[in-house]
Amino acid sequence: MFPDSPTVIAATESAIRSDDDGVERDFSDRLLRSFLALCENPRTRQGMIRMVRASVGSARAGQAFYRVLNRTVVNPAAKATGMHASALRIELVCGQLVGLAMMRYVLQVEPVASVPAEEIVVQFAPALRATLQGR
Repeated sequence: MFPDSPTVIAATESAIRSDDDGVERDFSDRLLRSFLALCENPRTRQGMIRMVRASVGSARAGQAFYRVLNRTVVNPAAKATGMHASALRIELVCGQLVGLAMMRYVLQVEPVASVPAEEIVVQFAPALRATLQGR
């Protein structure tokens, strides 16, 4: 799976757009929706899960996964919302996303594995927001 592939770009752009309800989403919300869209899209799911698994056993694979996260999820969401945060806070948020992916898709920890993605957004976006704000 390549970050510049049409499938990845389409999944990211779809998640970043405001929902049909017309509500504008903040950075944390958009970031999480974009990440979940990539993890749950049938065309990108296996590649994302493969990168999560590989990142656990290899620093090199972990760094490659972080680069993909930054290019395909973090940077587009930041650009769409005008979000600016320190590199440390952004990396901490990426770590939270990797942890979520590990729990939900690799280890399949319940109830995280089976709850609808929308519920993950409702419950988890505030934690990402707090990290970005340094709380």
